[in-house]
Amino acid sequence: MTTAVPKHTGMNEQEFEELFRKYRQLVYRAAYTVTGRRQDAEDALQTLFLRLLDQGFSLEFIRNPEGDLYRTAVNEARQMFRARKRRNHADDDVEALQDPETDRNAGHNHMQQRLLEAMAQLEPAHAEMLVLCYEHGYSDAQIADMLVRTRGAVAVTLHRGRARLKELMCDESKEVDKQ
Repeated sequence: MTTAVPKHTGMNEQEFEELFRKYRQLVYRAAYTVTGRRQDAEDALQTLFLRLLDQGFSLEFIRNPEGDLYRTAVNEARQMFRARKRRNHADDDVEALQDPETDRNAGHNHMQQRLLEAMAQLEPAHAEMLVLCYEHGYSDAQIADMLVRTRGAVAVTLHRGRARLKELMCDESKEVDKQ
């Protein structure tokens, strides 16, 4: 089923397809990094680009498509992660069917889950910059260019984000130790 791009967007079908083709991997990777689930990353990708169509953005409106799409993907994924956590929705992936007692990666999976939960509690700017730096390997300067910030602002945000993440992870460790 092919959906034509609505005329009110200010961008024709070819321009939209080019935008999608160019940035879909960036959006998917950002969402997957935050949620840890392929399904949620795909949902975030679809939601983001459908919203782009519905809100009528033109290519001229998006001065920094890479930064804007990345930021929106991280925020959309964080919302999905929080909503899933609130619903206590069980993961339907194959990994969820494995017995945690026999799973050799149980410790890694638990740590990854704790990290995702802590990331969901961070301020959006902190989360997006930490993901860009540590998951995607961008330097302070590259992040500054992508998000249209100064390099100093990026360095300060990364420092604060790391400190907050460490605090959240340590708090979680203390909670586990009490049990």
